[in-house]
Amino acid sequence: MQAKDIMTKKIISIDGCANIRHAIRLMLENEISGLPVLDQLGGVCGMLTEGDLLARCEIDSLSQSCAEVAKVDGALLNYIKSKAWRVSDVMTPNIIAVTPDTPISIAAKLMASHRIKRVLVLDKGELVGLISRRDLLRAIAYVPPDTIAPGDEALKLAVITRLRTELGLTSDQVQVAVHNARVCITGNIDSELQRQAIRVLIERISGTRGYVDELHLAPQIA
Repeated sequence: MQAKDIMTKKIISIDGCANIRHAIRLMLENEISGLPVLDQLGGVCGMLTEGDLLARCEIDSLSQSCAEVAKVDGALLNYIKSKAWRVSDVMTPNIIAVTPDTPISIAAKLMASHRIKRVLVLDKGELVGLISRRDLLRAIAYVPPDTIAPGDEALKLAVITRLRTELGLTSDQVQVAVHNARVCITGNIDSELQRQAIRVLIERISGTRGYVDELHLAPQIA
């Protein structure tokens, strides 16, 4: 699944020269937590988020002398962000973006690594969409389970095959029995994580009506 399959295409954006009061009203009225910021040519130049606005409040509460503000670049930046009313002065200028063909797994990794709630979708520099955490959750919720042919034998073969190919477990280690679509697994495993992985594998297969765990944890050799 790619970014274009799940992205929100109706995007609410704001001009960089706009007043942040207008930005706050847009966020509240549309129940969103971030706005792409556009420059005078319509290109994306940043993101304004709730975090940027809350940071503005925190910075404003810090007291610094005039001498400190004049001498330190960091203090000057804090002064600008705490006193300015222009969106472009408060926004985050670094844009995290993907293309329409980017796999959603990459978009999710970008959100996690940068600790952000959304990524922009750009097509040749043009803003065409936005992917939020909620969009990713919807995609996960609607992923269909793996499907196989009907019947106990087909289900048994599917379980045996996937135990071998996905978890590296052979029939010598674990045995599979299926009756009326109920899967029973017996044998020895090395860890509780292995037990959990087997359960997850079986639950992904459509057509299973139950799972019986008769696995035994192999004794650990000191």
